[in-house]
Amino acid sequence: MSSPTTRVASAVLIVVLLAGLALAGQAGTDALVPHGVSDTGAALGRAGFAYLTGLRIFAAAVMWNRLDPVFHEYYGAVPLQEQIYMLPTIRMVIALDPQFVEAYYVAPWILARRGDSAAAFEVARLGVTNNPRSGLLRASYAQILWLYDGDFDEAVHQADLAVESADWDRPAQQHDAYAVFGAIYRAAGLEHKSEIMREEIERLDELIGDEMPAGTHDHDGDGVPDH
Repeated sequence: MSSPTTRVASAVLIVVLLAGLALAGQAGTDALVPHGVSDTGAALGRAGFAYLTGLRIFAAAVMWNRLDPVFHEYYGAVPLQEQIYMLPTIRMVIALDPQFVEAYYVAPWILARRGDSAAAFEVARLGVTNNPRSGLLRASYAQILWLYDGDFDEAVHQADLAVESADWDRPAQQHDAYAVFGAIYRAAGLEHKSEIMREEIERLDELIGDEMPAGTHDHDGDGVPDH
């Protein structure tokens, strides 16, 4: 069985090769663009950009899919604030694919729990800027603002945006986020909004069933993720 170091090194090598392939593909596409023929050149340029974007997204997925199981398998018992070895990988994943939601979700909590709240806010804010309809990232950003900055106005604003128009991967994720929003609304003195969240959580309880699936974060109902 290969060691964690070997598996990480292999994943990084794959990404380097993919990045090189992406650059070579872009260079080849650029070389094919006929100068002085605007319509054809623009069409090839768009095709080349789409090709490069696809390779970048694929490279980001390869990085995450190869490294994430390694971290869970070998470092699952390590406290979140000590998992700084994930940050270089997360930084590369975000650079390759600005719509990679999971990376934006993990990084701010590592940074915040290490006491670097400014960096945590920056990454969380970038996440919702690049993924404005992600309910998961809106909830995470709102919670970090509430817990580490005390900015109730912006935390409530983020919660409102998520309730109004966010997308959710599954009902359990929405249930988890609404517990966070309810806690934020209560802390901000907005009892009517907190009551709406309670009603929505009850509706989601019926939809999900008696047991919350594994992987939800707010098992104790206090609005704080159980990382």
